[in-house]
Amino acid sequence: MQYLLTYRSLTYAQRAARVLERAGVTGALSKVPKDASARGCAYCVAVPARHRDRALAVLTGAGLAPERVLLRRPDGSWEAAE
Repeated sequence: MQYLLTYRSLTYAQRAARVLERAGVTGALSKVPKDASARGCAYCVAVPARHRDRALAVLTGAGLAPERVLLRRPDGSWEAAE
């Protein structure tokens, strides 16, 4: 399973990815997939499910809480997660 931590801008997503990297959490920066985005351009950091709680805690502590958290369902679709 994979979670997407979404941000409105590339700059914030890059900052989030750097903060996670320094904390030892693996995250991949990319555009939000079209089927997961309610609006146009948005960026995300994808993290494995096992790192979700740690990633959210680290990012919130750094003032970089994501706009949305999305979970990839087994059928490939996305759902909002908290």
